[in-house]
Amino acid sequence: MRPEFFSKKNLASMPRVSIFRVPMFRYISAMSLLTRVFVFASALALVSACGAGLEQRKVESKTHFDLGVVYLNDRNSIMALEELTKAIEKYPKEAKYHNALGLAYFAREMNEQAKVHMKEAIALDPDFSEAQLNLGRIYLEERNWKAGIEASEEALKNIFYKTPEYAHFNIAQANYEMGKYDKAAEGFSRAVRLNPRYVPALYNLGQTYEKLSRVDDAVKAYERAVSISPGFVDAYFKLGMALVKSKDKVRAIAVFNRVIKLSPGSSDAKSAAEYIELLK
Repeated sequence: MRPEFFSKKNLASMPRVSIFRVPMFRYISAMSLLTRVFVFASALALVSACGAGLEQRKVESKTHFDLGVVYLNDRNSIMALEELTKAIEKYPKEAKYHNALGLAYFAREMNEQAKVHMKEAIALDPDFSEAQLNLGRIYLEERNWKAGIEASEEALKNIFYKTPEYAHFNIAQANYEMGKYDKAAEGFSRAVRLNPRYVPALYNLGQTYEKLSRVDDAVKAYERAVSISPGFVDAYFKLGMALVKSKDKVRAIAVFNRVIKLSPGSSDAKSAAEYIELLK
């Protein structure tokens, strides 16, 4: 599966809960794609005219990489693959180039190729926590929970890793999927302690608390999630359901009305309206 924040569920039928997925990469620039392509193409033409020594190959490789990242962050994975492959052909010893190419392959659901480049990135730079995290993410998408945990734990060994909450999130997600809800709650809680505004971790923590029959704690987690992300319809719906379980009908109705207001005409709104009628 390509990277995504979460899988949308059918709220009316309430199947197995889908939990948030940690994002694999971020958007990086406000410049228009056309402008960026022109800038990088001009730079590439300039450096290509200057020779083909090692330093020049590095410069050309960096230009292809920068352009590839532009395409990657604009979700144009085909062009990203083309540019990032050229970057590695010019200079194959840069870890971040392999990490980016791995992400491009992953976006195309070409997991085996993605893992090859993530592992190469790690071989080139054993402290490259982001590559280890991304490798773990791929394993989780393949439902290889053990390998996903191991890769994420490797990311945490780097004390200078700037976003360890993502690794704890991966580990917690794997434990959730394996039915180890106590460990999952511990992991999501740690992710939230590291980043109190980490909405995906709060949302998943709420669902984990529900699995542990800790409904009051689930309510608190969902409330924190919607206070940070007031347009998060799924979290409002789960909050409403948790309030129903805690027998707080008044607040549940208010929350379901919020779902209807935020997403009128949607399946979420239809389900919320049905619950409101049942609660009256």
